[in-house]
Amino acid sequence: MPSLSVRGSILLVCALAVTGCASLQSQDQINYAHCRLVGQASKAEKFDVVLQEADLCLSKNQLSKPMQSLVYWLQSDAYASFKRYPEAISAKEKSIELGPKPDARAVLDLSRLYRESGNPQKALELVQSNLDANLGEAGKGTGFNMPTYYHLGQTLYDLGQYREAAEAYSAGLQKQPDYAWAFYHRGLAYDKLGLTDDARADFTQFAKRVDQKYVEPQHQAKLAEYKISLP
Repeated sequence: MPSLSVRGSILLVCALAVTGCASLQSQDQINYAHCRLVGQASKAEKFDVVLQEADLCLSKNQLSKPMQSLVYWLQSDAYASFKRYPEAISAKEKSIELGPKPDARAVLDLSRLYRESGNPQKALELVQSNLDANLGEAGKGTGFNMPTYYHLGQTLYDLGQYREAAEAYSAGLQKQPDYAWAFYHRGLAYDKLGLTDDARADFTQFAKRVDQKYVEPQHQAKLAEYKISLP
């Protein structure tokens, strides 16, 4: 399944393919080209180009609110790739504000940015706001799935609430029992709690299920502590 960033870039390119029609004057076509480049560059992970073209896209065109929301979303992802979290957070908040309806996944993504910037308390408040509003990933009243519980677990872990974090990951695994990274992070929580047998079981499940291209040295080091190797 494509990431939200990839889907956003595809939507932007497709939308501009429709609006960038022959009736536009040549200068309008030039201005819209900046927006098209945002989507293309994001898809190609050329995030420096995204940042350059997003500002031009937004300043030189009168875009609809949904289109502005997409551009800010991709701009936020580009800032985050450079760990420029204040700008990433600001752009994501603008994207959410301009979006057509409440979007639980957008709020979860904003929560991630706050957590990665070193503010897990704000991250937790954002996840909790979805829970309080009964805003599931597919809309209000649709229930909660792995993304909500995964982000909840990560914020609780960063706040040192390891037992609650493990419970959040367990709730997520009831919804998506094959998600490798939930096993890994629940294993970390068990490790902090001194529940080494439970941690070892989760790290073993992680090693069996994970796509190895996403495994980094710190993950391998933790597995090595438990004498677990990737297949």
